[in-house]
Order: sequence, then structure tokens, then C-alpha cells
Amino acid sequence: MSNSGDDNRLVAEYRAGAEDAATALFERYYQRLIELIRRQSGWRIKQAEGSMDVAQSVLRSFFGQIRARQVEVGPDDSLWPLLATITLNKIRNRGKFWQRAQRDPSKRQTLEAGDDPLEIGPSAEDAVVLKDVVERLLAPFSDRRRRILEGILGGLPVRRIAEETGATERTVFNTRQAAAKVLEQILADE
Repeated sequence: MSNSGDDNRLVAEYRAGAEDAATALFERYYQRLIELIRRQSGWRIKQAEGSMDVAQSVLRSFFGQIRARQVEVGPDDSLWPLLATITLNKIRNRGKFWQRAQRDPSKRQTLEAGDDPLEIGPSAEDAVVLKDVVERLLAPFSDRRRRILEGILGGLPVRRIAEETGATERTVFNTRQAAAKVLEQILADE
């Protein structure tokens, strides 16, 4: 069992930015969470998701709530009741998720090798369509804004695009928003 005073000290250190405090809390409660999840999970969750995934989700929620000061831990309070409550709520919500809309983990099908369109790449027809869409997307913009959009399409960071084109980061963001509207119109016309 944990020392609640030690928990409170670790929470305070974590809020102050000490990541080693988060590591200590993780190590203190992770295995207990795994055991609780394994005891409380129904077959749907066990079949669809691993206990470790649920435990990591619980801890992500916990640390987010602690950092945002959405919960306060009293001087004599242990963190375990809070973590157990978050865990049971996650398990209940995941169970509801797998019951909705005929989600049955046993009906999931894996893609056979070669069936995944992302694995085989675009066809020649896809490449022609993409080229046409990109040309239509770039057409209404000035040369400078086209260079910005080419950087965006190339996956460059905003700061680098701004530096290379002599624009501000705000201009890059505004150009991206304008391009999104143009693309929406292109797709609506299709």
C-alpha cells in the first residue's frame, strides 16, 4: 500500500514539472491498475483491447486531471480510490463502446497482405486525379502562396515554410485555411 503523504508530495512535484514524480506514481500504481482491469473487464474488452492499453489511458487521464488541477487530493487521501474510480469508469465506457453499433471484436477482420491500398500505393489513374486536384487547388493563388502550399503539401514545418517563402507564420496558417476552402469547393464540385 502507498503512503498518502508521499502521494501528495509526488503530485505536488509533478505539478511543478518534475517528470520523475510522474514516473514514481506510474511505477507505484501501474501493476495494481493492470490487476484491477483484468478482474473487472468483460470478455468484449479483453478480446478487443489489452489491459495495458486501458491502464495507460487511465494514467493519461489521471495525469491530465492532476496537471490541470481538475482534482485535488487531500492531505490524508490516497490516490488509489481516484485511480480505481477512473479505471472502473473507463472499463464501463469501453464496454458500452464495444456494445454500440454492432461492434463485436470477434467479427474484426485483418487485411490480407496486398489488400491494403496504402501498402500497394496509388494506381496510375489515382496519380492523374491527384495531379488534377493539386493543379486546381493551386490555381487561384499567387506564386508566393503556391510555394507556401507546396511546402505544406510537402510536409514542411510552418516555421520553415515561413522562412523559405519570406512570409510570416500567420500567413502560412491563413494560406492553409484558404486552401482548405478551395479544396472543399473542388470536392463539392466532383
